[in-house]
Amino acid sequence: MVSKVDGKVSVAIETDKGHILINANDPLPSASLIKVPIMIEAYRQVQEGKLNLASKYSLLPEDRVGGMGIVSHLSPELRLTLKDLISLMIIISDNTATNAVIRNVGIHTVNQLATDLNCGQTVLARMMMDHEAVKLGKDNITSANDIVRFLKEIVEGSILNEENKKAAYNTLLNQQFNTKLPALITGGFSLNATLAHKTGELPGTEHDAGVFHINGKHAYVAVLTTELSDNTSGQRIIAQVGKLVFDYLSA
Repeated sequence: MVSKVDGKVSVAIETDKGHILINANDPLPSASLIKVPIMIEAYRQVQEGKLNLASKYSLLPEDRVGGMGIVSHLSPELRLTLKDLISLMIIISDNTATNAVIRNVGIHTVNQLATDLNCGQTVLARMMMDHEAVKLGKDNITSANDIVRFLKEIVEGSILNEENKKAAYNTLLNQQFNTKLPALITGGFSLNATLAHKTGELPGTEHDAGVFHINGKHAYVAVLTTELSDNTSGQRIIAQVGKLVFDYLSA
């Protein structure tokens, strides 16, 4: 299936039975997948007492950008808790909320987290929608393997305690963009079949990565595509992979 895609495809799938790795260490534009390590680092700083989920933040003019999300369209005097900002960043991929989280967490600390987890292909180099930084060659990158490592950290890692791992996982579980990994799963998810995931997209780039939990079995899945002739082809391959994983775990 991957070989038929007109573009680059990177896949990492891990279950307790083994791995499927296709170009899994290739560094690709991260798009909004970079928001997964940003969330983990935010919760790590909450755990260390550096940040508080209940603290309210005003949004600076430079935080407010276009692309995904709604916060940039809301009133200038709006104040949101860190918990709200993280939820907006993941559930609807809000770029303005993400910039506020990055500003308070710190770019260098997210990159240190990637280093700590041996995610060597992941770099947060700029804020969301910073087109000037892109022109200067600064872009956010990651790989399918790295994203699987971040997802595993949320479920079974040691950086976060159980409370914060559960909070991060539940945020992914509330994802509202379901046109990729879960798109071909007829009837959606039953109580025994869940997917906690995060999408990403740019022109010519489509990603989705998540954790399937089905009938007591699990799989970590990351499918990244870029240099696509059209975005629909990327969405289609990701949906096909999601269906295959679902069928495998459901058997």
